[in-house]
Amino acid sequence: MGIAVKELLALEYFKDFYVVAGKRGLDREIQGVTILEAPDAFRWTVGKELVLSSGYVISQDPDCIRRAFEEGGFQKAAAMMIKRERYLAQIPEDIIALHDEYGVPLISMPFSVPWMEIMSQINVAVINRTIRRFRIQRCDALQASQQTYKVQKIQRILQAVEVEMNFPAFLYDINERKSYYSSANFRRITESFGLKEEDYWDPSHPHTVYTLCDYIQMKRIRLIEQENPNGPRVSWIQIPITMNGAIQAYFIVMESREFLDYYDEYAIRIAFLMLQGVYEQIMVAQNAENIGFENFILYALNSDADDREKLTAQASVQGISMSTKYVCVVFEQLHAESSARSERKQFVEIFQSGNLSGSGRLVFLKENEGALILEASDPAIHSRADMEKLLERFEKRVEERFPDMKLEFGIYREGRSLAEIRLCIEKCRKAMELGRKMEPGRRVWEYSSFGALAWLQIPEDELEKNLQKYQELLKDEKNVEMLKTLKVYLESNMNYSVTAEKMYVHINTVRKRIERAHELLDIDWDQRISLLNAELLLQFLKFPSTDQPAG
Repeated sequence: MGIAVKELLALEYFKDFYVVAGKRGLDREIQGVTILEAPDAFRWTVGKELVLSSGYVISQDPDCIRRAFEEGGFQKAAAMMIKRERYLAQIPEDIIALHDEYGVPLISMPFSVPWMEIMSQINVAVINRTIRRFRIQRCDALQASQQTYKVQKIQRILQAVEVEMNFPAFLYDINERKSYYSSANFRRITESFGLKEEDYWDPSHPHTVYTLCDYIQMKRIRLIEQENPNGPRVSWIQIPITMNGAIQAYFIVMESREFLDYYDEYAIRIAFLMLQGVYEQIMVAQNAENIGFENFILYALNSDADDREKLTAQASVQGISMSTKYVCVVFEQLHAESSARSERKQFVEIFQSGNLSGSGRLVFLKENEGALILEASDPAIHSRADMEKLLERFEKRVEERFPDMKLEFGIYREGRSLAEIRLCIEKCRKAMELGRKMEPGRRVWEYSSFGALAWLQIPEDELEKNLQKYQELLKDEKNVEMLKTLKVYLESNMNYSVTAEKMYVHINTVRKRIERAHELLDIDWDQRISLLNAELLLQFLKFPSTDQPAG
């Protein structure tokens, strides 16, 4: 991906350079610079270099250029530049004839020009040309069509990579689980080598890894075939795109034909910086939109049914869909001295760096209470187990950043529109309320797991009063197994045999414990309401752990 000789000579800096011979080779590409000041220096060239010489070596060994052409090394050069009247009063005719014969441009350059300036001018020319070719028209219309903007810009950058370097490119967005290609060439090469997309960042085949740039974690991964070391191989350049310490995407450039050259790496770095800029711009836009989304949620929570038209109008202004179905998760932290809302920026960064951010938003409802509003269509939250894993990951990142914060979560996984967000938030809060009483060892509770209990609205003081008699009984260790047995007995439709089987005790033990419960508790065994009341209270009762059941 270097620069053609004629393009270089067209620059203002090279106006006093002129072509002496080999004009038919002006389309040759310069991919590097080397200096010829030893007769055998051409042996260490790899081709496509611009060869610079003061003429000293030619004045000392006039046949060195002829030998270089005869041995096959020099004709692969991009061009040769010789200083005017430094060591040669004029360039020998046989050297001019050789350059014409092989079509290698021979250029006369001013005596006073330093080598470093020539190298610098070539580098600048390549970088400027690459930037011009990568220049993509800005799109500030992020609010209305953010996703379209992102897709279009990524695809155009990848396409520019392939056009500029003739190497196909690929980007995989981790959060969206979406692949972008410069062209169909990338997929064709992938299939021909039996690769999967994930092999590009987590290879499943034997491979080598070579670091090209530590700072941006730019690596070359090359597959190897142990059984056929001389067979066809493939390599690619991998650069992760990272935001706030978390990888958002992988940028891949395929090296199916040959290794990148010196100037190709410039192009890759420029493309990487542009892709990184896209993600940074999207994140800034998301943060701005998130504030608007949060204000909309707070407005919805405080609106009456009569405000539906106003709510819809507000959603339209914010570009928020009222038809999309969402799953709601409420989180709360109870133990830290500082408020979670005061760390909003950090929370949003953690959320955006995780797998939950691809389809949802984080909003704060109170100082220490927030909500994750996630699109119900996201496959990452289809099952309860998947949802809990994602929340545990989010919780872990929060605790790593804020060690004194302990989060608890309430989940309502039935997809609802934002018009019903108040209902969803209330159900999440109900799940947390019940979970703290009934499953105190956990920190994630789902509304649907509590069944009919979730429908009950029992005042806190009334619940405590009704539980008092049961809690007093728990102070005596011998009553613990009695109450556990009573709980199972009522759940088993008052069947002694089933209860004994579930408790792993003799049926007579069950009878004795139930008789004792009848003596100590005010339960009317003939009244269904009285039995239901006892069964519900036992659900809320926190039993102490015991190593062995009492006989």
